[in-house]
Amino acid sequence: MELTKDRKKVKLPKEISVLIAYVALVVIFSILSPHFLTMRNIMNIFLFTAVIGICATGMTMVIISGGLDISVGSMVGLTGMVAGLVVTTTENVLLAVFLGLLTGFLCGTINGLVITRLKIVPIIATLAFMSIYRGTAMLTTNGHSRIITTEGFMVIGRGYLIDLIPYCVILMFIIFILGGYVLKYTPFGRKIYSIGGNAEASRLAGINVRNTRLAVYMICGTLTGLSGILTASQTGVSIPSAGVGLEMDVIGSVVLGGVSITGGKGGIIGTLLGVMILATLANGLTLLGVQSFWQIIAKGIVLIIAVFIDVARGGGYE
Repeated sequence: MELTKDRKKVKLPKEISVLIAYVALVVIFSILSPHFLTMRNIMNIFLFTAVIGICATGMTMVIISGGLDISVGSMVGLTGMVAGLVVTTTENVLLAVFLGLLTGFLCGTINGLVITRLKIVPIIATLAFMSIYRGTAMLTTNGHSRIITTEGFMVIGRGYLIDLIPYCVILMFIIFILGGYVLKYTPFGRKIYSIGGNAEASRLAGINVRNTRLAVYMICGTLTGLSGILTASQTGVSIPSAGVGLEMDVIGSVVLGGVSITGGKGGIIGTLLGVMILATLANGLTLLGVQSFWQIIAKGIVLIIAVFIDVARGGGYE
């Protein structure tokens, strides 16, 4: 009699796979450009990731819950305009930050209510609000930009801790840590995964699916508001067109980091790595003198590859 053992295929965790891809990307650009591994360039990469990373934390929760929000780019433009308008009018930094965050929170609440109460498909609802929020941003100053000179406001996006680490990067990592803790160690986080995995089963188990999804969109809106404030602070100007195409970077980072586009799987660590990959890719191609048009194409290709890998792992649509 022969004894047989079941052999199971060993799969690397998604985060490990993404980390390997990121290390390979760093090695390639380090070889191709002598300016890549300089401290100044590394800080440039992190500064670029701050805006996307904070917004991607909220998007991670949304996608894990089975939702989607493609209005985040327009929200960044709107919240940046509100914060810029307030700070240039009143010189009150705290009020500008508060109203910017409040605007993001209200946008996220509206998105969540329309999706959960009116039962409109997330991609359709947020597509409509992408246009509405962008138009509202234009209306706030009749389409004109506002130059920001208030020093206290500029420090938020441009300031450094002991002239070494940008405040916005520290803020990004704090939000990543908090987001990861919520998803992994709290009942609310477990509800998000449960709903994304099977909403009907979660409902039968006593989870309030509508309110949980609404809360997720509120969190995403608030964090997007913070990204809008950082954008205005970093550039020193509030522009109605700020954040155009940002949804591509945010969603791409989340999916690239291993979060299943159909919900129920993924985590914050993967999202951080996904954000770093896209930021490093853009930075490296710029150092190599690649035209911005080709960079846009490269991002699209990376996103397709990420979704294909998700499908191959069993997380895609049939």
